[in-house]
Amino acid sequence: MKKICQNCKIDFTIEPDDLLFYEKMKVPQPTFCWKCRFARRLAWRNERSLYKRTCDLCKKEMISMYKAGTTFPVYCHDCWWSDNWSPIEYGKDYDFSKSFFEQFKSLQDIVPKPALYESANTNSEYCNHTAHMKDSYLIFGSWFSENCGYGQTLSECKDCWDSIFIKKCEFCFSSTDCTSCNETHFSQECTNCVSSAFLYDCRNCQNCMFSYNLRNKSYHIFNKPVSKEEYEKIKSETFGSYPSFKENLAIFKETIKQKALHKFMAGEQNYDVSGNFIYNCKNVHNSFLAYEGENTKYVVRGFKQKDSMDIFGVNGGQLAYDSNNVDFSSNVLFCINGENNLNTEYVADSFNVKNVFGSISLRKKEYCILNKKYAKEEYEKFVLKIKQQMKDTPYTDKKGREYSYGELFPIELAPFCYNETLAQEYLPIAREEAEKECYPWYDVEDKNYIPSKSWKDLPEIKGVDDSILSEIILCEAWDKDKELAKKHKCTKAFKITENELAIYKRWNLPLPRKCPNTRNFELFESRNPIELWHRRCMRDGCENEFETSYSPDSPEVVYCENCYKQEVS
Repeated sequence: MKKICQNCKIDFTIEPDDLLFYEKMKVPQPTFCWKCRFARRLAWRNERSLYKRTCDLCKKEMISMYKAGTTFPVYCHDCWWSDNWSPIEYGKDYDFSKSFFEQFKSLQDIVPKPALYESANTNSEYCNHTAHMKDSYLIFGSWFSENCGYGQTLSECKDCWDSIFIKKCEFCFSSTDCTSCNETHFSQECTNCVSSAFLYDCRNCQNCMFSYNLRNKSYHIFNKPVSKEEYEKIKSETFGSYPSFKENLAIFKETIKQKALHKFMAGEQNYDVSGNFIYNCKNVHNSFLAYEGENTKYVVRGFKQKDSMDIFGVNGGQLAYDSNNVDFSSNVLFCINGENNLNTEYVADSFNVKNVFGSISLRKKEYCILNKKYAKEEYEKFVLKIKQQMKDTPYTDKKGREYSYGELFPIELAPFCYNETLAQEYLPIAREEAEKECYPWYDVEDKNYIPSKSWKDLPEIKGVDDSILSEIILCEAWDKDKELAKKHKCTKAFKITENELAIYKRWNLPLPRKCPNTRNFELFESRNPIELWHRRCMRDGCENEFETSYSPDSPEVVYCENCYKQEVS
């Protein structure tokens, strides 16, 4: 079935299996295409835009993902989880003369929200959407990691910095999509590599540099064996100065990655899947970074999820649709942030609830609508009546887009600006486009940093002392291209922390010339997009076809799995 997205006006297809899922979940067909639905979900998830403000309950200073001046109260972790307030006290009667989304917004304007989403962290106050982090700084969407900084989606890592989407790694720097690596820097899609740098798609390698598609090798440079002495000599020269480092990084991006053979998708032990970075999954399609899933579609950062569609950042559960961060839950529709929930719709920031509709910040409650408690029979009748009203009189946003029952909350209702959220990382836009779409925007020019040192004037690492810790450094990205810098949420200036400096000295790495946000965006953009194209294997004589995240105009040589295994073993 072909439909036209009411947001981007582009045709999109609803497959027969999609229809079966919508019938199973008792929801109408979407009016937004999958990509616009994805952007809408991400616009409700702010991970890395943090601010200092005061807890509205205990009045102590705290770090929050919400700026000062929000219409709703924001509580620190201890206050939000305490018994010193009750979300039920904010309950409202439903008014059928107003739209549901309008009333949800009114409720959102008064109910307290948690400053951060974090659980069981130690000395990691600048981390968000994290759990069980220790001694870490500016880490997001991560768990069970220690002494890490400037990272995203880290799992069980230790002493890793400036890295994203890594698992069980130690002492790694500026690496992406790596697993079980140790002291492996500036590398991508590597597993079980040790004391190496500038590697792409290598396995079980030690003391290797500037190489690709290696398996079980030691002392290799540019895919050729070298003596230990020669290796150590070249290694000492590689990071000796910032100019040489920049040249070597360009070699990695423009030569090493381009010469490598690329498997059409990263993944193992799958059956009937499509997407990228998919592991131990069955019947999982159009999904990215999915583990142990079954019967799912349009999943990004999903773990152990079954019978679900259009979800992001979910660990465990089943029967979820168009939702964010709803862990270990079942039959959850159009929900934002929660855990251990059952039979919930249009619910935000709620935990251990069941049979709840259109509510915020509830805990251990059931049969609630707009935070007001009802008897079971009354609740069920009200919910049916509200859904019918949503269908009969849809909410219309400032751009004229209609939201009936079956659509997630409009972006204009989100408590964040578009460029504060993950939407800007996965689907970046400029301020002008955001204004055209009537999306809220927060301009980084509001930060009045006064740099004390330019990125141009930073010394080489051997000449650095602790005085650098007091410097406010002008970001290179801001200095060279302010418009692109704004798109990347550049902070204009940045400081170097004590732990960070120790890392640079330990590995003889040059001081960074760009702020952490810009470095994060550049790492993020080194990965393939969240999109698929239909292509054919590029090996001569092979006619295998597949769905891949490598676009047809990308320079990489892309092989089907069989041809890749024949060449890379």
